[in-house]
Amino acid sequence: MDELPSAQPSLSASEPTVRAAPADDPDLGDPELIAVIRKELDAAGGRLSFARFMELALYHPTLGYYLAPERRPGRGGDFLTAPETHPFFGMALARQLAECWDRLGRPDRWVVREDGAGIGGLAYDVIAGLTTEAPAAASALRYRMVEPNPHRRAQALAAMADVGLAGVVTAEPPPSPGVDPEPIVGVALANEVADAFPVHRLVVRGDRLRERYVVWRGDRDGGFEEEEGGLSDPVAGVAANLAAAGVALTEGDAIDVSPAAAAWFAAVGRGLGRGYAVVLDYGYATTELYQAHRLAGTVRAYYRHTVTDNPFRRVGHQDLTAHVDFTALRRAGEAVGLTFAGFTTQGAFLAGLGLGDFLVRLQVDAAMTAADYLAAQAAVLRLIDPGGMGRFGVLIMARDAPVAPPLRGFTVAPPAF
Repeated sequence: MDELPSAQPSLSASEPTVRAAPADDPDLGDPELIAVIRKELDAAGGRLSFARFMELALYHPTLGYYLAPERRPGRGGDFLTAPETHPFFGMALARQLAECWDRLGRPDRWVVREDGAGIGGLAYDVIAGLTTEAPAAASALRYRMVEPNPHRRAQALAAMADVGLAGVVTAEPPPSPGVDPEPIVGVALANEVADAFPVHRLVVRGDRLRERYVVWRGDRDGGFEEEEGGLSDPVAGVAANLAAAGVALTEGDAIDVSPAAAAWFAAVGRGLGRGYAVVLDYGYATTELYQAHRLAGTVRAYYRHTVTDNPFRRVGHQDLTAHVDFTALRRAGEAVGLTFAGFTTQGAFLAGLGLGDFLVRLQVDAAMTAADYLAAQAAVLRLIDPGGMGRFGVLIMARDAPVAPPLRGFTVAPPAF
């Protein structure tokens, strides 16, 4: 497989703008969840892969961060996603989805299935965009929101019913492990989802990779720590994949890899009867991901718009993420028969979709105040900022659907750095 084209800014580009959390924060997290993890640690002989720790911290069915009754993402929560920045994001994305529908032959019924749909903010903006600019596509649409949190699903359905979309939108939990989603004709969509799949943490010692496992040292230091050991089965082939991609690691380099994200994307691909898979997230192609400062690892914890690289504080109370390896996703997609359609930055993608058009329209809106216009302008700049959200990656793959000429989102080249 050819390496993904470079689509990211230079290595000196900053990470998303957030404040650093205090390093000495004493909050260990939810005592009940910690007890669950410690019990599993004991049953496993005293250590767990970091991937399993992350899975429990985020997705435990009653105590995990993403399954909590209260809503975490957003301006008042722990992080801000692109759809929450401004509705223009979803409205611009709708243009790409409308083109996908057109290239599929304008079927009488098509589906957008969105993983990690939350309370439906992106779904609403996409439907609004389609209704305004591609009404025929909107009238044929069925939008399926896939969301693991039952509280979010209920909120989303109630909100959609309030705006008259109950007949268009449904909400469902993700498939059970090992079960593929039902094949659809349409688009599988995932915005800022892949970064939250569990990762294994690895480090180079001597001439080989070692895995960093989670252990409990509460009797001495007050919480979880890491210790090194041999590679677990899910990452046994990582060294060969890195070598094939031309990645050369040296002593002490630390990397995070996610077989779970690759497995998820393979399932997404198998769930496409005919159509496109669209993934937007922060990450890089393999050769760019494992370079420079990112060789200290990319796991980050977010809490109330602060960030730390300590995943063992506020367990169950903070989000955990890691940069996405888009080459690994592409490889997983190709393994299940998907065809590469394109890879670029979010800034270039939105430019290709004419994001600026929406600002131009506001300029002639008689009801638009100067303050509202400036707020919309600031949001657009945030979405395309090459030092922030604009450098996120966008990958599209297809099954039994045209990929040439390039989709509209790939018609603007990303900026050179």
